[in-house]
Parts: sequence; C-alpha cells; structure tokens
Amino acid sequence: MYTEQSENVVYGRNAVLELLQNKPDSIEKIYFQFNTSHPKLKEIVITARRLKLVSGKARLEKLTQIAGSAKHQGVCALITTVSFYTLEDVLACPRNTSPLLVVLQGLEDPHNIGAIIRTAEAAAADAVVLIEGRGAPVNAAVHKASAGALSHMRICKVKSLVRTLEYLRERNFRVFAADMDAELNYTDADLKGSTVLVLGAEGSGLSPEAMKFCDSTVRVPIAGCVESLNVSVTAGILLYESMRQRLL
Repeated sequence: MYTEQSENVVYGRNAVLELLQNKPDSIEKIYFQFNTSHPKLKEIVITARRLKLVSGKARLEKLTQIAGSAKHQGVCALITTVSFYTLEDVLACPRNTSPLLVVLQGLEDPHNIGAIIRTAEAAAADAVVLIEGRGAPVNAAVHKASAGALSHMRICKVKSLVRTLEYLRERNFRVFAADMDAELNYTDADLKGSTVLVLGAEGSGLSPEAMKFCDSTVRVPIAGCVESLNVSVTAGILLYESMRQRLL
C-alpha cells in the first residue's frame, strides 16, 4: 500500500510543518515516531491535534517504508490528490432531480470505501460524504478499489455527521440508515425523493447519536447462516434499489 502512494507522502519536520500551516486540507493522515521529544515534532503534534487531523504513531522502520527514505526525521504526512467538494457545491449542481447522497461514518477498510464509491458512481449518486478524522484516508487503496470511479464521483468531507444530517433534513432530504435490526425492509422504503443513505463503520455500525437524526432505518433481509453483510454490499443493494425506484 505504501509503495503505491509514495508519491503522495510528505516527510521531514520542516516540510510537514509547512504543509500543516499552508495546506492542512490536503492531509489525510500524519504518522509520528513514538518518541516526539524534538521541539519541532511537538509543534507538529500540537498543530495536528488542534486541526483535528487523523494521526498515528509508527516505528522508525515503518516510517522509512512509508516515506521511501530514511530521511523522514520522525514524521510523514499522507496527502490526497482528490478534490473535495462541499455539500453546497453538490446541491447547487445536482446530478439528479432528487439528489441521492451516500454518507459513510468511520469506515476503516479502504477497499470498502473504494467499492462503495464505485457502486455509487454506477448508480448515478450525487456524492459520497465522508466525516473528517473518522475512518480510513482516501489513499491509493481507495483509488484502486474504486476502479477509476473516484475520478468521476464527487467526494465531500464534513466535520460533523449530526450537523450534516440536520442540514440535509432542513433541505427536505429523507435520511435512511442501514441497520440489520430494523423493522422496515429496504424494498418498502421510499427512496425516490431527495435521499441520504447512511452507513456506519464495519462492526460497530452507526453511532446512537447519528441514529437520532435519521428518518428511518432499513434492513436487508438475510436468509442464510451469516449474521450480516459487508458494508459495501449493503450500500450496493440500497443504491440499486434507489435507482430501480427512480426508473419506474
């Protein structure tokens, strides 16, 4: 994974600090060495936390692997080449008469994110919305799993899931969350109007706080022995049900 995105890494204390000061929105994640006693490293850590950027610690060998060089000085920043949109951008120029949005809360597997972006593009969704500081960064693995769809699908980043759902509900969107314990079957949900499909993280699902701002929860029935479906599979089923209803 790191070999694929080596051209999207900034390393070295001065270089990363300058990136933080001038282009923080381009940073997907920062990796630090375990010992951050150096004053400049401390400054980077404090700045990253203040900006609420995703960060993690790594051993020196891992930092060398990420940077492709031993001259990383204890810090590497993964940057993205993706152009992010605001929700206002998307709603000002919707793809559909009744917009269709997919919101992902904290997905950790980049292959799931890429697969959902690919299906969202195939189903002509208007945008995929990610939450800042939650989940995997939009990196090379996401690009690869999307099979080129990332170049066509509009990706938004928002600071708060709850405020985003409030904002969309005020604009007459109906918000549906996927929940395997829901009573409403996904085929019985009205997905023809302005719709938000919300999917939670692998394993933990959607946060209880976010659930309060959903109009309804829907389930995809399971007849076999497995307990649940992969989140990207669930997203695909809901997206194509929305497309089916809109084509009727």
